[in-house]
Amino acid sequence: MKKRLLTLGIFVFGFLSGFGQKLHTPAEIIKIMEESRILYELEILEEEILPEDRTNNLNYNFYYRVIDDSSISTYEYKIDSSAYVYVEKAEKYFQDKKFSLAREMYLAALKEDSSYYKVMTYIGQTYGIEGDFDKAIEWYNKTINLNYIDYMAHWFLADAYKTQGEIDKAVDEITLAMILNRNNARIKNSFNTIYKLKKLNADDWTFNPQMIIDSVGIDKVKISFNENWLGYAMAKAVWRYEPGYKESMGIKDGSFSTTEVRECLLGLMVSFDKKKLKKFPEFKALDMAVEKDLVNEFILYEIILPEHPFVAYQLSEEFLNSIKDYVKEVRGKQK
Repeated sequence: MKKRLLTLGIFVFGFLSGFGQKLHTPAEIIKIMEESRILYELEILEEEILPEDRTNNLNYNFYYRVIDDSSISTYEYKIDSSAYVYVEKAEKYFQDKKFSLAREMYLAALKEDSSYYKVMTYIGQTYGIEGDFDKAIEWYNKTINLNYIDYMAHWFLADAYKTQGEIDKAVDEITLAMILNRNNARIKNSFNTIYKLKKLNADDWTFNPQMIIDSVGIDKVKISFNENWLGYAMAKAVWRYEPGYKESMGIKDGSFSTTEVRECLLGLMVSFDKKKLKKFPEFKALDMAVEKDLVNEFILYEIILPEHPFVAYQLSEEFLNSIKDYVKEVRGKQK
């Protein structure tokens, strides 16, 4: 099977614990702005910025990954031609609701190409539709053991566990499915249903900074902000426009780093009024994440994955489960 490595060149992850010592405080950011050749103008944002519609920014079940001692490599499936013939027949039988015949064809395809792991998910699906959830669960787990990023396997496994009344297991699996395909509306529906069964909070909100930063002339930048987002907006403006600042923080031009996100979040933590936490779920979640030492998980789930869902395919199983803990322990328990 030919393999094509998928790269994530724009991402340079620097997962540091806490709000690291290298970060500048809002007071230091203000001093940098005051001493800069750039004229930073501040003004109050007049209108609310609505969340971006990311419903079409999706992952697809076209990928598997290989893990060795030093790296995680993500590849696009390339099925052998002999196996593809059986998959085509299986899809036709599936559409005609002839699920046992579809399963036979999927099994034949898997025999021809044992690395086409997602066929195992489809085999499990045929058993689930027929009501044999034990067999369905067995096959979903086979897929996950070989290709942990198969979000469909986690999703269908969650629904199978829900049907069998194993809600704790269902919560774990639907949360992983949500992480692996952050903007999928159908997964969100299953997520909401399962979380409510467990009496966990399933409110859907978006980390949506209320700010606009624009270059409005030579060496002139205008920062429009909601008062709660002032510290965040100032840090973001410095990272975006201050000459040499990004490089001084050890980040190459054109690269992304969680150091930038952390510095902006530090500004946010200082500038918002904690008395208003209940009114702003994103602030409450950040406050809880800091308390529980889940800041990296907050950054990934709330900021990076909605914009770049494919990043989830490059995260270790350990870290994916740590994000799962964030979703359950922070989002799920917000009041």
